[in-house]
Amino acid sequence: MKKYIVFIIAVMFFASCEEVLMEKEPKANNLNVFDEYATLIKEKYGMLEFKKVDIDALSANVRASVTNEMSEKELFEKLSQLTLSLRDGHSNLFEAAEKDLTENSFQTSFDILEGYPEAFNMDIMINNYIGKKINPELKVLPDESKESIRAVYGTLPGHADIAYVWIPSWDISFEDAEIEEMFAFFKEKKGLIFDIRQNGGGDPVLATKFASYFITKDTYTGYERFKIGPGAEDFKDSRTILHPAKSDNLFPGKVAVLIDRNVYSASLTFSYSLFPVENVTFVGQRAGGGSGSVADGYLLNGWYWSLSVSEYIDYQGNHLDDGFDPDIAVDLNLEDKTKDEIIERALVHLSAQ
Repeated sequence: MKKYIVFIIAVMFFASCEEVLMEKEPKANNLNVFDEYATLIKEKYGMLEFKKVDIDALSANVRASVTNEMSEKELFEKLSQLTLSLRDGHSNLFEAAEKDLTENSFQTSFDILEGYPEAFNMDIMINNYIGKKINPELKVLPDESKESIRAVYGTLPGHADIAYVWIPSWDISFEDAEIEEMFAFFKEKKGLIFDIRQNGGGDPVLATKFASYFITKDTYTGYERFKIGPGAEDFKDSRTILHPAKSDNLFPGKVAVLIDRNVYSASLTFSYSLFPVENVTFVGQRAGGGSGSVADGYLLNGWYWSLSVSEYIDYQGNHLDDGFDPDIAVDLNLEDKTKDEIIERALVHLSAQ
């Protein structure tokens, strides 16, 4: 009987010690939630210096107006001030994960399109360039649902010597045979228009795979700068070398890459992979950017956050998260429905000797 009593006392002792030693989860009141989010940004976000954000000063200033009595909506608006200061489409704050969001959910995302005019119009494209009536020979690759397209490619009316391809998203998949067939077609042409307008990203591996068809030797494209610790100097650089595709269908000719403000994330990856290639020219509008890898999680009160924990710096040392300017800047005239000025300027560039 004694040893049972001793055992019970021992269990009670160690249990009480464990409670003393274990760090208690902070209570999810407004001030603790705010402090948690401000700390996450300070310790994880990878571009505070580049974005010129003094997170200590900003969070102290905003925190002064936070109380435990304010509503959830009011608290969300305070946290949103920190989110929007990053000017980063990858860094967001949502009431729940995106799949669980409703129309009335709290959500904050930086609008990369604000202040930029439209640079792609589907009606103009269908009526003058890629519609079945105007261009019946153009090849269309649908997705599995047959409701959207992965790519369209071929030539444009009146320009049989210049290939054209539009890929509206990298959030897709291609069979190797499909890519080979596509580039075998391109290879026979004088030049290529590679249209990634409206392409907000997706799989960077796929984007890089396409870029590898435009080089003939290993090419240094820049480096990714990762935040690896909570300190202001806790970064590590990772150099990127693009290797040529193992294919007989590498494209040797002049390329015009069409870009707009929607060009973001994996489309930025595709773009900077081609920066060192001399025969590639970017035409259109300033790209959106989005160079960082992303970490995410939930705050004490269940709100979902995502933050860029790295940035990409190109082979010439340029920071890319805020986007990049085209080599040839062109605006789209929506009053003229007969042509796409960005495509037309690319055709002039590729047709020149």
